[in-house]
Amino acid sequence: MVLAKGKKINRIGKTPLKKRDVIFYVLLLIIPISQILIFYFGVNFQSFLLAFQRRDNYGNLIFDASNNWNRFKADIQTKIFWIYIKNSFLVYLFISLTGTVLATLFSYYIYKRRTFCNFFKFVLFLPSLLPAILLVIMFKGFVGNGVPAYLHHFFGMDFSGLEGGGNIFLKENKTTFILITIYSIWISFGSQVLVYTGAMDQISPEIIEAGKIDGTNSFTEFFHIILPSILATIGTFLIVGIASIFTNQNNLFNFYGGGGPNEHYTIGYYVYLLLKAGEGNYPYASFIGLVCTMFVLPLTFGVRKLINRVTK
Repeated sequence: MVLAKGKKINRIGKTPLKKRDVIFYVLLLIIPISQILIFYFGVNFQSFLLAFQRRDNYGNLIFDASNNWNRFKADIQTKIFWIYIKNSFLVYLFISLTGTVLATLFSYYIYKRRTFCNFFKFVLFLPSLLPAILLVIMFKGFVGNGVPAYLHHFFGMDFSGLEGGGNIFLKENKTTFILITIYSIWISFGSQVLVYTGAMDQISPEIIEAGKIDGTNSFTEFFHIILPSILATIGTFLIVGIASIFTNQNNLFNFYGGGGPNEHYTIGYYVYLLLKAGEGNYPYASFIGLVCTMFVLPLTFGVRKLINRVTK
């Protein structure tokens, strides 16, 4: 087939690329490909080598695979290290399950343009606008002092037994760990709600109208139309969350800096403190990262396969 100007097209109806077009696309891809090669493969390859090295007395890196392995075996034989692992999974489950359910419901509320939906959008996106330290100070002040004062005034609950005259965060226990995890859910709400609302907006209006003709209400519309339509998007967040199980610090650094209580540690926070302690711990931190990757990689592909089967 020949075009009006004499240009030939192939059998599927596409004009063949000219040489200058090919050069343009190659130049266009140089920057992103270079970034991937340097900042992903290059950095991770160096981390992979570090996992089999250690620093000698002079600070030089030498290959010694047994050193990090023996240190890791000593760690996993302690009870506190398993608490770090347990906390990492608890944070993932709490944020993924509770956060996903709440984010989906809020997204549907905003999608339907209900009362005060714009106000809720502002509150949910607020963490993206303010510095993390400022948000932590506000959260600790409101939850640590404001909520106990409110409960004492209206319900007579006594918090005077806590250290600091009632500040919850000054007495480290399971409650503070749960509150910090709730904070992590709140600051991740904005991105989830934004993506879920965008996915809901992509649903064809004809499908919604057909549901209304068939007599659907908000409950049946959400569970039979909206939720099945955005399952793939929800699955993406769940998969990404699994990949970050052992890197999530649960915002412990923002709350405690480098002095968080051991009972609240996650693997991500533990590795961060190792790196903060000095270059001598870099090889061992890389080894922990390699072990966590070997564990998480098949788990991630397994969950991905399961979610793809459910969403088909």
